[in-house]
Amino acid sequence: MERLAAKVERHVGSIDILVNNAGGSGPKSDWQGSDPAEWAATYDRNVLAALRVTTRFLPGMRRARWGRVINISSGAATMPPPAGADYSGAKAAINAMTASLAKAVAAEGITANVISPGTVRSARLESTFRKAAVDRGLASRDAAWNEIEKSVLPIFAQVPVGRVGELNELADAVAFLASPRASYITGINLRVDDGLSPVL
Repeated sequence: MERLAAKVERHVGSIDILVNNAGGSGPKSDWQGSDPAEWAATYDRNVLAALRVTTRFLPGMRRARWGRVINISSGAATMPPPAGADYSGAKAAINAMTASLAKAVAAEGITANVISPGTVRSARLESTFRKAAVDRGLASRDAAWNEIEKSVLPIFAQVPVGRVGELNELADAVAFLASPRASYITGINLRVDDGLSPVL
């Protein structure tokens, strides 16, 4: 971590905008098959990874009296499904960690926020949707994406707009929170999920 951080700083200078997007889930175990080692690995991959990077670059933000920390979370943090509780728990910890950080550094020109994406199109999601469509006989393997999306989305999520989000829509939210225009916004959970979360 330190070697990578030093290399980044040599190439671009001090880091004042940090987006923690690494993470992910392990095997989606139910409660009967929960393994504490899997929970620990998921926590390390999501929470401790973000903590390590944040604490490494935070001193530079404090010296500059300006910075942005944006942690990518998940709707699973506030609406946990029955399986994959290790992932839901880790993302809930990300939310709590971000709220604490926001309060700790608010007077220093640094904001800390969470973005919780909904169902967003990616290579992995396309592969999952395509396999589900073929396995259920809903579409052919070489069907166009819009056909795959329309046939499979209701199985995975009840998205009000009837489509998955695009990566650029998520990126726009990140860009806004990273900008000077968001200087009075800190400690929030910005849901980019088309209203999938039934909470305000």
